[in-house]
This record gives sequence, C-alpha cells and structure tokens, in this order.
Amino acid sequence: MIIDENSAILKESSSKFWQDELSNAKILLVGIEKAINAFATNGAIQSYTIDTGQDKQTVTRADIGSLYKQRDKLLVQIQALEARLGQGSPRCPQICPGF
Repeated sequence: MIIDENSAILKESSSKFWQDELSNAKILLVGIEKAINAFATNGAIQSYTIDTGQDKQTVTRADIGSLYKQRDKLLVQIQALEARLGQGSPRCPQICPGF
C-alpha cells in the first residue's frame, strides 16, 4: 500500500512526532540546566544525575564544559523544532536599501 504524503493522517503523525521530539528536548534541557546550576551554586557537589524518565546520566564537575556544549546544541535543536512546528518567535530578515 502506498501512503499518500498529502493525507491528513500522515501530517498528524508527523506533527505529533516533531512535537514529541520538542518535548523530549525541553525535558533534557531542564535536566542539564539543573546540573549546571547545582555545580555552579554548590562547590561541594562533585557529581550530578540527570534523569529524563527515559534514561539516567551521571555527570561530574569535570564534565561541566560538555554540559554547556550539550545545552547550546539543545537550544539550537529546540529553536529548529519550534520553527518546524510554527512555534517560537519568528525571525524577520532586515532589508536595507542599496542606495
């Protein structure tokens, strides 16, 4: 059976998939932000566990640089997913006259 790519069912399931991806990215971002905050505000903490409900990840103070990189990647991913779903703040190009 060939699925019509214009069908409402396909569009609905595609939208649901991207919405789920956005939700998962936001959940992971919250966990990373909590870990970064715990390391930054409490010098005694040497390790932190991020539990997203799907998996657990334990990071140590030495991993804080990778947490910042992962957070930045997630922010870009969230922005792209929001754009795909028509959410978030739209970006308007600046047009300058050539004269």
